[in-house]
Amino acid sequence: MIQSITFGDKNTWDDWHLLPVSRPVFSPPEVKTKYIEVPGGNGRLDLSETLTKYPVYDNRKGSFTFRVMNGYGEWADRYSEIMGYLHGQAMRAVLEDDRAWFYQGRFSIDGWNSGDTWSEIVIGYDVNPFKWNRNSSIEPWLWDPFSFETGIIGDKIFKDITINSPSSWQSLSFDTRLFGDVPIAPTIIVSGAPVTGIDVRFVNTYLDLDITLNLKNGSTFIPDFIFYGQTAPYNMYFRGTGKVSIEFRTGRL
Repeated sequence: MIQSITFGDKNTWDDWHLLPVSRPVFSPPEVKTKYIEVPGGNGRLDLSETLTKYPVYDNRKGSFTFRVMNGYGEWADRYSEIMGYLHGQAMRAVLEDDRAWFYQGRFSIDGWNSGDTWSEIVIGYDVNPFKWNRNSSIEPWLWDPFSFETGIIGDKIFKDITINSPSSWQSLSFDTRLFGDVPIAPTIIVSGAPVTGIDVRFVNTYLDLDITLNLKNGSTFIPDFIFYGQTAPYNMYFRGTGKVSIEFRTGRL
């Protein structure tokens, strides 16, 4: 297998015949920290997780160096083509040997060095600290990158859940492993509900969250519903009639 990266819909080998100098790996993100000195005391107070109860990160920043193989067209044309497609653009990137996940961010051309046998091009990146699953929780699973050991067919669990409890709470419980390793918030999609909508209550005991909202038909992103840190199942409660889909995308470092 030739090590390559797919930027948007362009693959570094298939489309440009670029060979990486070393296996492409996105650099780890730096942890955002906050320490306070204690006068007359030992050490420092670590306030890094005071607001969130989980670590937060800066973007991943770095670059990849590729050799531009000769014999596949004029170097000036290829240089302009790659520059025009990548430089300053925000898009997804997928590593050839980690195809179930993508990185989202902005890319740049940071250098081009010409030689007799090959040239080298440096592609810089500034991307989100997490890599994200190519499938959302309600999309049909993709055969090619799907892992039969760790993959989850989310649309069978989270899509078009029937709610039929107009006067009392209908409880749904979800295994924490379905939501991955990083904090995520869902989009709730309501359909077939009356004008009064559907009441939704979300509970996360680890983050001390117990929030109730009324949602009408349509899609609503809810940043306050955070799936993270809990060992017991996540509980969601619904009151009303209609169908509900819970859409999110799992992430990993």
